Amino acid sequence: MKISLFSLLLSHLSLEEAIVLCKEIGYDGIELWGKEPHISADTPMSRVKQIRTLLDDNEIDLVAIGSYLGGFSTKSDMECQREFEQLEKYLDIMQVLKCNMIRVSPGGPNGFLAHKYHYEKSLYWMAKCADLAKKYNVRLVMEIHNGSLIETVDAAKAYVEQLNRDNVGLIHDAGNMYITDTDFGKESVDTLGNKIFHVHVKDEIRINDDSLPGAFHSQTIYGDEIFQQKFLGEGAVDHIPLLTALLENKYDGYLSIECHAAASGEERAKREFVAINKLIEAAKNKTNK
Repeated sequence: MKISLFSLLLSHLSLEEAIVLCKEIGYDGIELWGKEPHISADTPMSRVKQIRTLLDDNEIDLVAIGSYLGGFSTKSDMECQREFEQLEKYLDIMQVLKCNMIRVSPGGPNGFLAHKYHYEKSLYWMAKCADLAKKYNVRLVMEIHNGSLIETVDAAKAYVEQLNRDNVGLIHDAGNMYITDTDFGKESVDTLGNKIFHVHVKDEIRINDDSLPGAFHSQTIYGDEIFQQKFLGEGAVDHIPLLTALLENKYDGYLSIECHAAASGEERAKREFVAINKLIEAAKNKTNK
């Protein structure tokens, strides 16, 4: 497993500054935040070529683009078509960047609030996106996320099976899955298997006070709940079972740091790099016993 940084953490920096910082800290790769000033579907090709050179010069792998495309289940046909056209623009950019993975959202609402038509519309457009992406040799990844059609392990598995496209997989995100109260350890890895294309890493905790730094509300099966974003090891998300299972299943992709704890982006990037390496080492020790 290698470690990357989702550049959203450094959204206040230019991409040049973010990539250099990743290199200085020791990250193997970067997942690009799909908004300017980092990358978007409208980034000029001249700039795209500069980004590729910047990555090469700093010997940083481009893991994926964390776009905000999709959300098909609750959009109009015209809006869905625009999303599809934006994806095509991204796919052209990705050929120059030599990047083969992009995040696309199936949409919401929460699975327990969704209706049959939400799934039907989402699957229709995701299939179109997958078939287009395949022509470019690009994989689409959908993040297991609270508030979406695939917020649980079972829902995510069912969705990708029904979609039935070999270039579409999942982003395993234990932090999101903790919020949804779905398994994010060994069982989740065994169930999702080779459909785990990418992994996001962050920590959260349930709280009762939304005035605390990093606090936010989320609708869950239990109602309106409050959560706080934390540094790895300081919240309620135990990543050791996940990392151990990934090692046992010979996962060879990236762990992408996505910490939103109340601190500067630079501090989060540095602290989480140290923390995830300690967790990986602990998981290796557990695997070798």
